Amino acid sequence: MSAVVLMIAGLMYSCQSRINQANFEKIEPGMTQAAVLDLLGEPTESSSVNFAGLSGTASEWTDGDTTIAIQFFNGKVKFKTFSKSSKKP
Repeated sequence: MSAVVLMIAGLMYSCQSRINQANFEKIEPGMTQAAVLDLLGEPTESSSVNFAGLSGTASEWTDGDTTIAIQFFNGKVKFKTFSKSSKKP
């Protein structure tokens, strides 16, 4: 019986979205792009540019009404935003 409860708890935990305020707050300026990917998973959208040895990437993670947007400069977090749209009846 306890194995079933643990399995259900594990499934519920794994189904929770990584795109949330708590994970957003873990992201710090200077954090590597690889560390952000470990935390949030692959982005919903991403675009990159490279010029004269410099690189920039803008990535967004979206789940439902929640979006985390991050701009990376040379593979490290430069700017981040969190938005959650409020649904009106």
